[in-house]
Amino acid sequence: MPALKVVIASTHLGERFINDLRADFPGVAFAPAYSPADAAREARDADVFFGWPDKRTFETARKLQWIACPGAGVDRIVAIEEIVNSTVLLTNAPGPHVAPMADYTLGVMLALAHRLPQSVKEQEKREWNTARYERKIVELAGKTIGLYGLGAIGRAIAKRAAGFDMTLYAVDPHPAEVPANVKACWPMSGLDQMCQIADWIIITAPLTVETRRSMDRRRLALMKRDAYVIVVSRGGVVDQPALVDALKEGRLAGAALDATEPEPLDAASPLWDMPNVIITPHVSALSPEMYEGRRRIFRENVRRFIVGDELLHLCDKRAGF
Repeated sequence: MPALKVVIASTHLGERFINDLRADFPGVAFAPAYSPADAAREARDADVFFGWPDKRTFETARKLQWIACPGAGVDRIVAIEEIVNSTVLLTNAPGPHVAPMADYTLGVMLALAHRLPQSVKEQEKREWNTARYERKIVELAGKTIGLYGLGAIGRAIAKRAAGFDMTLYAVDPHPAEVPANVKACWPMSGLDQMCQIADWIIITAPLTVETRRSMDRRRLALMKRDAYVIVVSRGGVVDQPALVDALKEGRLAGAALDATEPEPLDAASPLWDMPNVIITPHVSALSPEMYEGRRRIFRENVRRFIVGDELLHLCDKRAGF
């Protein structure tokens, strides 16, 4: 019998990846388990769980040592108190998602600034109406970005924004580094000030107890009437009903949401029909390069786990990232 059992409870990295892992680590038993019932059954004697275990699955896992989150955000996992209070290690896979998410952010900013969603709809109807756009195009140069979260995604956005001659500020309680073109990085107490001065608020913060709905009705009301909100990390950071009201009442110029609360976004949400809102189904990171990067991380961590080396990207379960 193999000395180590790894449950693969997500097809996030592709079903063929299991065959690649079996070839790389012939002494390890890799058990696919894609339904909740299969995951709970296979987890009983597993050492490693790759995926997002629910409470029932975790409670059945008698010898579990490590949970490998396939993605970057671990909020669904640390929402389970029993996991947080356990000695089970938790890793995530940050890094590979950074470039495509930063690209997405600048893409939707340009799309909103140049009213491209409206242009596409008019193209489909073969409409040509230049007057409709007069004095309604927004230039990015000279505008201010407020980055709510200065982790790897925030820094990548700052790097790209440098080419657009924009001014940048950030809020992050524990920034690893502050890019030279970010004029100031404040703790959470600076969020109000950033809301007041930014033309674009970009949500790149993880979802934690501190950040949940922290972009609330009061803070949205502090923003300029011609400002935009871009959500790329977690929808729960923003009070979504308050955002809907602000957009309905013309107190914000627009928004782009790749992350919503809940997901999928309720079909009855008014956000779907707003002409100044771009909605994408949590896809900003899904490039082939991102998936390959996450495969490399998990493969390397399996190797480290086998030989007893420290795992890459260990998370602080109580901090939530």
